[in-house]
Amino acid sequence: MSEKLAEVYEQYEMEILSTRKGRGATILTTTEGLRMLEPFRGSVTRLEQEYILKRLFRERGCTNLDDLIPNREGMLLTCDKYRQPYVLKKHFEGNECDMHDRRDIVRAVEAMASFHIEGKEVALHFKEAWQREQKEKECRRIEEIRKAVADGEELERIAYVYELSPGALEEILREQEAAAEQTAESHRNTAAEVDADKEMEQTFWRHNRELKKIQRFINRVKRKNTFENLFLQVFPHYYEQGMECARMLLELQSGQQGSPANQVFQSHYGICHGAYNHHNVILGEAQTAIVHFERFSKGNQLNDLYQFARKAMEKNHFEFELLKVIFETYEKQIALSKADYEYMYILFSYPEKFWKIANGYYNANKAFLSPKYVEKLEMVIQQENEKKKMLSEYYAFHFGEY
Repeated sequence: MSEKLAEVYEQYEMEILSTRKGRGATILTTTEGLRMLEPFRGSVTRLEQEYILKRLFRERGCTNLDDLIPNREGMLLTCDKYRQPYVLKKHFEGNECDMHDRRDIVRAVEAMASFHIEGKEVALHFKEAWQREQKEKECRRIEEIRKAVADGEELERIAYVYELSPGALEEILREQEAAAEQTAESHRNTAAEVDADKEMEQTFWRHNRELKKIQRFINRVKRKNTFENLFLQVFPHYYEQGMECARMLLELQSGQQGSPANQVFQSHYGICHGAYNHHNVILGEAQTAIVHFERFSKGNQLNDLYQFARKAMEKNHFEFELLKVIFETYEKQIALSKADYEYMYILFSYPEKFWKIANGYYNANKAFLSPKYVEKLEMVIQQENEKKKMLSEYYAFHFGEY
């Protein structure tokens, strides 16, 4: 057992039987079941929201999510002696989804559809539950302050411990109810949700601007490397694709209530995983688990379906028959309309992989650029004809002639 983590383990109600290394984490076999301990580098507010989200799913009978587990003090974060924070999560036996195994893909899509069905209901109650939790948290905090005052603690020390100015402390002590409500109000707009049905359209325009910025940057480079020369050669083609997709989505997004785009959004509004891919689906004998919810949001759940299907296409030579299986599996639980297929067609048409590679290059250390960037860009170019063929078959199947 790691001595560094021993004091972290001690802060949880569990007896550890064995440990092993996982992907950037430590997997624990305990008397309470499998657990995963991983370093935390995100937002505390987001972590608290994730805890509330999973509690709502659990109340609906969903046992296949990696619930966050508080420590003995009821805190979600636990620090080691170096002040590195960790989070403990429920974990599952099984393997990640194999994108080359059709049975694995079907199971992952079935789990996604079930998650989306429950996510529609959870989305209706998430904001209220989050506000209630924040209000209760503030009330507990105020009660702790009141108790400290009653026990004779000095106001200066209390203000220091709770990171309050003396004026703010006095205000809290005078107006407990008002302060609690004010804090709840301040959190109402921080909950992770995407209420705008133009989210993907805005994403397309933003990505296109970023591609143009990267092109201007590379044009100014005097001694261009292999990646930069190749990028400039293919940039006009992919940039025009991106602009065309943004225009197509803008057409679909007429802005009228009852338009096809609004119907797509309203029909599929709910909790989205945000990163539903093969790494975040664990297939066990008894259940299919979904993990890593750091990017969850409220929005169009079809975006989850698209992200998973796009990754499956990339790893299977854009085989349209497999894409049909993915959609048919999803439709067994959630109906898809013609407008939904049109929306998905536009998403598939966007050169997202090209943007991802370009964005990765732009944020990388240019002095030590990995040759993998060239390999990835060459792969995108090689797959262009396969993707075009898949889009042609997709369009013909759902809308008639291409």
